[in-house]
Amino acid sequence: MKTRRSWIILLTAALLLAASCFAAVFADDVVPGTAADPVVSKSYMDAQVAILQTQIKTLQEQIDKLSAGQSGSETPSTPSTPAASAEAPKFVVVKVEAGQSVIGAASTEIILRGGNATAIAGASGGVSDLTGGVDLATGTAVSKNHLLVIPADDGRGIRCTDTCYVMVKGDYKLQ
Repeated sequence: MKTRRSWIILLTAALLLAASCFAAVFADDVVPGTAADPVVSKSYMDAQVAILQTQIKTLQEQIDKLSAGQSGSETPSTPSTPAASAEAPKFVVVKVEAGQSVIGAASTEIILRGGNATAIAGASGGVSDLTGGVDLATGTAVSKNHLLVIPADDGRGIRCTDTCYVMVKGDYKLQ
């Protein structure tokens, strides 16, 4: 009776061990060459290197043509390359007297540095206060050091209620 019980326990243990090994071996459904199994063959790497060498050669030929002034085929993103690089627009500091307005063209950026001012909205909306994340309607107080953007060329800007110092980038006029 004791030996029979020992055999049953031993057989159960052996079956559990075999089931564990089977599950460990066949549970992983990994496809070779994927991120789960990054091992690759030499032939795959040779093919990828050949593709890269072809692309490098093509790019080098384009660089050589552009250097020689034979632009051949221009990419759509760069239809023409200027001979001299254009200087990026910079902020200018403007002193604005009380009662005057700074009216910006489309895409003009304005930062009130000193003094007090109110917004001047246009026919189709207000002045975009990017720092505050709001649209300023006519008469709304402008916060200092907030970046304002004039979205359209329709008379939008700021009116200074006392002497102001304003940083402006883009086209503007004082009224």
